Amino acid sequence: MKTAAAILAAFVLALGQSGCATLKDAQAAKGSGAAKIYEKSYDVVWSAVLASVSATGLDLVAKEKGTILGQGPVGPFTWGENVAIFVDDLGGRARTRVEVVSKRAIATNITARDWESRIFEDLDKRF
Repeated sequence: MKTAAAILAAFVLALGQSGCATLKDAQAAKGSGAAKIYEKSYDVVWSAVLASVSATGLDLVAKEKGTILGQGPVGPFTWGENVAIFVDDLGGRARTRVEVVSKRAIATNITARDWESRIFEDLDKRF
C-alpha cells in the first residue's frame, strides 16, 4: 500500500514539475504553427474559421480581429490543449493566411489532440 502511495505521489510531483502551457503561450507562439493560405477574402475565411472551431469541438475562449483563442476540452485521455488561430489578410487579392498553434496544457500530455489537422481538415472541406 505504501508503495502505491509513493508511486502516486511521485507521479503527481512529476506532473507539477513538467510545465504547463497557457493560452498566452499559444498566442505568443505566432509564427511557429502550421499555416495555409486560402484564395478567399478575409471575411469569408474568418467566418469559416469560426464555424470550424465550433464544428471540431474546440471551446471558443476569445476572439478579436485576426485572433481566435480556444481550448481543447479535458477528457479521459487528455488534460486539454490551448489553441491560438491567427487569420491574416495578405492584402491586394483575395488571399488570407490561417495559422494554428496548439500547445498541450501539460507537457507530459502524450494523448493531446491535434487541433492543427482538425481545423485545417474542416476548413478544406468548407472551401
